[in-house]
Amino acid sequence: MEAKKQNIIIIVLAVLTVALIVLLAVFRIPQRSVAKLSSMSDQKKVNVYEEKIDIEGLEKPFTIFFVADAHLCLCDERDEECMDYCESRYVDFMRDSMGSEENFSLVMDYVKKQNPDLVIFGGDIVDEATLASIEYFEKEKNKLKCPSYLLMGNHDLLFNGEMLSGEEAEEIRKRYDFIRTDNNGYNIVKYDEFNILLADDYNNQVCDNIGDAIEELEKEQKSVIIAQHVPFVPTYGESDLLLRTNDMWGCAYLDYSRVLMGEHANLPNENTSKLIDFVSKKD
Repeated sequence: MEAKKQNIIIIVLAVLTVALIVLLAVFRIPQRSVAKLSSMSDQKKVNVYEEKIDIEGLEKPFTIFFVADAHLCLCDERDEECMDYCESRYVDFMRDSMGSEENFSLVMDYVKKQNPDLVIFGGDIVDEATLASIEYFEKEKNKLKCPSYLLMGNHDLLFNGEMLSGEEAEEIRKRYDFIRTDNNGYNIVKYDEFNILLADDYNNQVCDNIGDAIEELEKEQKSVIIAQHVPFVPTYGESDLLLRTNDMWGCAYLDYSRVLMGEHANLPNENTSKLIDFVSKKD
């Protein structure tokens, strides 16, 4: 009799478990909620990589934070066509971290405490250009007390897994109006001792009018910091950056990088070549 009771209990528990799984699937209760709970005990920290450079005429430290690849992938009914894609991407990110939005929030909290002179958001801040992700970005960005600028990476104009172009891309760009100050693909931020060029490269090439930016910078005769989403392959020797990206992305056997621009990577078009030539000048 006792054994029979135990069997009944086991059967009931099994049925309830199956029913719960079905409910989760049917009513789209996000898997992220479960993953969030399991990540509460994770160690929360931010890794910062620091590079110090000397700029002629600069008499006091100037701190810039470069933050990229947050890949926020939130979505709601306003972008209903993207919900399935965003959900699958969210689950992928949760396997390796606390989730993209919590990671980004931690970074913003850290940057706010450091109170830098400038923050550059270096592309792929969102995984898709959904309103929910962009609004979350805006909320977190507003924690900062310093100026900040955004340059576009490939995911910032992605929608439902597809890269937008033409009028569709221009319509989506309006979602970033709260931070955009670019001149059709580039922005020059000017200081007394140096300038910063922010170059969009969301299609793995810089904008068509980059020559105008280069001409303006050459007239200024100041040091220039160039920020973009896709790095150039360094021209010196056996590039550690090339070797590391090949190893990460599995293209080493081709001697080719999927995530850089230049020789042995995404071949630059005429406009991108102009910027590479400008960067490569000795002065």
